[in-house]
Order: sequence, then C-alpha cells, then structure tokens
Amino acid sequence: MKLKILTSSLLPGIEDKPMSHAANILELSSGDIVVVWYAGAYETSPDEVILMSRFNRNSSTWEDPVIIVDTPGRADGNPVIFEYDGKVHLFYVTIEGGGLPEEIGKDYPGAIKNNLIRGGWDTCPVKYRISYDFGKTFGEERILRKEWGWMIRNKLLKLSNGEIIFPMYDEVNWKAIFGISEDLEHWEYTGYITTPRGCIQPAVVELEDGHLLCFLRTRDSFIFRSESYDYGRTWSPPCSTSLKNPNSGIDLIKLIDDRLIVIFNDSFDRRTPLNAGISEDGGENWEIFDLEREDGEYSYPGIIQIRDKLVHLVYTYRREAIKYVVMEID
Repeated sequence: MKLKILTSSLLPGIEDKPMSHAANILELSSGDIVVVWYAGAYETSPDEVILMSRFNRNSSTWEDPVIIVDTPGRADGNPVIFEYDGKVHLFYVTIEGGGLPEEIGKDYPGAIKNNLIRGGWDTCPVKYRISYDFGKTFGEERILRKEWGWMIRNKLLKLSNGEIIFPMYDEVNWKAIFGISEDLEHWEYTGYITTPRGCIQPAVVELEDGHLLCFLRTRDSFIFRSESYDYGRTWSPPCSTSLKNPNSGIDLIKLIDDRLIVIFNDSFDRRTPLNAGISEDGGENWEIFDLEREDGEYSYPGIIQIRDKLVHLVYTYRREAIKYVVMEID
C-alpha cells in the first residue's frame, strides 16, 4: 500500500484575521472545489468569521477567500458545507455566551486540557444558509437548533436509502448525536452515545447498506468506534480502537474501492504528528502514514475523494492557515 502526496499549498487568508481553523472541503456538482473555515484574531474572538475559497482550475490556484458569514460582535465557527438537490447548504454555529478571554482563546488546546472552556462553543445555536448558485451567494440565516449546547464539525453523508445523516454532538455533556433527514428540513435525532470520559465530533461512513461506522474524538486517549445496522437509528456501545487521540478532531471516509482512510493525530497529548491511516478490513487494522511531523499544531482535517479518484485533504496548519493536500493512494 502506498500514499503519495501530489501537491500541497496553503490557502490564502485575510490579513487582519491571523488565526485559521476547522476547514471543510466539498466538490460541487458543478465541478468546483470549495473550502470553508473560520478565521479571526484568536479562537472564539468576536471578530471570527466564516470564509470560503474556491479552486480555480484554470490557474490551479485557490482564489482569495470571501467572508460568507459575519455576525457582528460574535464568533462564528465550525462551518460544514453540503450539496443536496442542487442547493448548497452551509451549516455553522455562533457563540452567544460571550466567548473566552483572549489569553485562553489563543491557547485553545491548552484550555481544553485545563477545562477552561465554558462560555465558548457550549453556548451556540446551530444555523444554516442556502445557496442556489453553487456557493456564490447565500440566503438569509435560518436556525436548525436554537437551544445552546449542540455543535457540528464533520460532514453530512447521504446514505444508500436516500436519507442524510448529520454527525453532531453535545458540547456540554460530551455525547455524540446524529441527525437523520430526508430533506434537510425535518430531522430525527438519535445516538446520544458517549465514552468513559466523553466524546464529540463523530465522523461517519456507510460500510454496507444500512451498516454505519462512526469514529469519535474522545478524552479517553484513543479514537473510539460505534456501529449502527439500521441507518443510524441505534448505535452499539462505543469501544476503543488502536488509534491514538489527543482530544483533537478527526475525519473518516470510505474510498471508491471500499478501503477506509482516517486522518488523525498519532499522539496522546499533542496535535502533531498528523497522520493518515488506511484500512482494508472495515477499520479493524490500519497502516499509518505521516503527513506532518514538525512541531506545531496540525489538526482538524477535512477529507474527500472526488471524481478524479484522488483524495483531497484540508487541515489547520499551525493555526496560521489552512493547508490543502492532494494524495494518491495505491
């Protein structure tokens, strides 16, 4: 098995918003590739906005980002982008509880370790906007969930029965939740699963019709897994995998050839190194590859495989930028 990096680059940013984090990537039905992320002075800062950049295939470069969400005096974050029925849905959250002091926001991983994060992402409603022109413009803000506490991070997945599953989580109680919908308007919520010390930010793949596999970010030092055999209605008790997790974001996809690839930090306590794991047996065993090994933070991956069969990855690069990588997997 081989993993070859074909290209890599840093996405352009905005000068007065030096911190970039939590990117997601999508190939649109138009053929465009877009990336969304949030940027600001520091994590949870009141100037934090949602940005979008589009890949220009003619020049093979990323266009300068545009601000697509900017709530005055509030931090917007964790954008998730999904296309359904010709419409592009942008989901995101807005901190309503005031955010965190600057000294904490500038060292968010440290704040997590020291349990100093109340008043930040646990005080968000979940919102969305819809675009009818492939993300060139977005409509008015709508509310998916008004009550504070639930959060989003990883991408939605269309299942073999036509339903859509939205991995979500409870930032207050550290539980994984799954939204299930046929039309992105009416939702059923399931899951509410947790690990001994708590889990968030589930990532989901469909192994076979109705058989879903979920990987979970945890406080338990390892990625945990849970499975569903009824399109996400019920879930098995989470159990530990062999993959380390320093309480940092992960992403998981099923490739066209049915192999799985997970992007994660192979560490118990740092957001470096950044690694890719490839499994040929449904996630039981993994071959691990290095993507980043230097000091710094390399985290919060977003990964897709597009029509050219190449794997496209974005992730936080030292909190300074979003890095884009194209990989070929043999």
